[in-house]
Amino acid sequence: MCLCKENNWCRIWQETQDGKYPPSEHAPGCNEYKQEEFTVIEYDGTRCVMEQHEAKEMLADDENAGYTVSAVMLTRDQFERMPDFQGF
Repeated sequence: MCLCKENNWCRIWQETQDGKYPPSEHAPGCNEYKQEEFTVIEYDGTRCVMEQHEAKEMLADDENAGYTVSAVMLTRDQFERMPDFQGF
């Protein structure tokens, strides 16, 4: 049951990480707010956020391509609302 909508919680939008990511449908603290770890791959000033298994496959194919790899915690709805990646 969603507590943020029922309790009219005030949002400060910290999950957007200063606008890098879309806001979540639920407020942090709501029992429906569930974050997952996704992989961020950066190359030549361009970044892509992808599922961990997809990133592992991509990096296995291009082991020394010079990518910078990091992790980010997002909710599934945040990830799904991100714009499609257009390529490096």
